[in-house]
Amino acid sequence: MSASDSSPSTVCWSVQNMLREYAGSQRIAEIVYQDSAGQICVVHEVIRDILSRAGHDFLVIGKGKMVGVEHVIMVDGQRLTKE
Repeated sequence: MSASDSSPSTVCWSVQNMLREYAGSQRIAEIVYQDSAGQICVVHEVIRDILSRAGHDFLVIGKGKMVGVEHVIMVDGQRLTKE
């Protein structure tokens, strides 16, 4: 798999860099994601970290909630998923 051919459970380098900037700055971001029940959630949280485990990327937000990047739709109005 090439760098430009990522799976839905991982993010490309440019998005990963943007998320790492958020994690480094510790500023609050508006995060729109889909929960396990299929509901769209909008939260205003600090992105604490971005983790990669077993071929999947996760955001650690707020006080430790982990959200798979494949469920994240937008961060501060920037779309992460393809339409």
